[in-house]
Amino acid sequence: MRDAIVVTGVGVVSPLGPLPAFWSGLCAGTSGIAARTPQDDRPAAPQLEARVRDWHARDHIRPALLRRMDHTSRMVVSACRMALTDAELVLEGARAEDAGIVVGTAFGNLSESEDFLRGLFAKGPGLANPLTFPNLVMNAPTGYVAIDLGIRGPNLTVVRGEASGEAALALAFDTIAAGHADVLLAGGVDELTPVARDVYSDLALLSPGATGGEEWSSPFDRGRNGYVMGEGAAMLVLERASHAESRGARIYAELAGYATESIPASPHDWPTVAAGAASGRATAEQLAALGMRPVADRDDRAGITLVVSCANSTRRLDAVEAARLATLLGAGARHALVTSLKGSIGELGAAGALGAAAAVQAIATGDVPRLGALRAPDPACTFPLATRSTPQPPGGVAEVLLSATPRGGGAITVLFRRP
Repeated sequence: MRDAIVVTGVGVVSPLGPLPAFWSGLCAGTSGIAARTPQDDRPAAPQLEARVRDWHARDHIRPALLRRMDHTSRMVVSACRMALTDAELVLEGARAEDAGIVVGTAFGNLSESEDFLRGLFAKGPGLANPLTFPNLVMNAPTGYVAIDLGIRGPNLTVVRGEASGEAALALAFDTIAAGHADVLLAGGVDELTPVARDVYSDLALLSPGATGGEEWSSPFDRGRNGYVMGEGAAMLVLERASHAESRGARIYAELAGYATESIPASPHDWPTVAAGAASGRATAEQLAALGMRPVADRDDRAGITLVVSCANSTRRLDAVEAARLATLLGAGARHALVTSLKGSIGELGAAGALGAAAAVQAIATGDVPRLGALRAPDPACTFPLATRSTPQPPGGVAEVLLSATPRGGGAITVLFRRP
């Protein structure tokens, strides 16, 4: 039998703040979404965003490196430092050789990329700032982590759109399971940028979308009208169970594996509702192979199944997720709770990494993130939703499914469970 892969540390940079504020805010249904500042010259542009708060990079990164580092990399390095502190793990000597980093991101360092290209087009190649260019590559954050922490193992970057965080966790699982590392820092990051906001606004994906009305974010709500953009980073310390036990580490949860499904969809759109519903069966079969019992066989006293969904308050994706999860959970949906973090932290490619941080906290504490903005649940949701009135499950949380259904149809479902 393979050595189990476990989570021993968590680091978060988020619109709700770091841990423990991140977790207490989610459980209370608090939102990190606020009015955008500074305002730009586009009055019609969405005015809400979810920007990180209560975080100072200088508290985690030495000054010489901090001056060269971009905003995205600063969030990742800070989250890694927090995660290692939480895990009480120092990566030195042989441990640094057997440790690595996996980061998922949808866009990487867009803000400096935009500035660099503006200068390039306006002034020509001879006057573009060459010192900025190294920060523009997608793997700049993982490079800075390796430099700052001195780790010399696998150094990997994953770009999978809205599923980048989940894809990074899947790759990290495979990397440890294949014997390429004993310890990995795994998670994701994305930043808020005007150019991304303008593009998504022009596509009518951001609230209030094409329908107008109130600007807000409320996944699975009947009145949803688009999402609010967010930013942040979350990193987990993943270890072989034997490695964690040998140093007496506290174990939050086991990362039991993942399921993947290619749902028919165009490259730039979400799948249809019917395709989403059909995909749930294939995902359920893969999860069963990882040892997950059908939800219908559960006893609530032994702990519920929590689903941290990728629903983001758009009409289309939330409907696809509702159909997919209804099929996946089946008749046992009453023994599950479904939630989404995106009413609290906004939508970003690294949302799955923040969802993973929430997943292990749910297993460790027995509580669940709540849909604080939910007013009228969509009738298509045939499963229980975690709302403000939902009590803490008496048996706690036995396992968590982290669900991602990105545009293009490359669905990933990550399974965490009690160690």
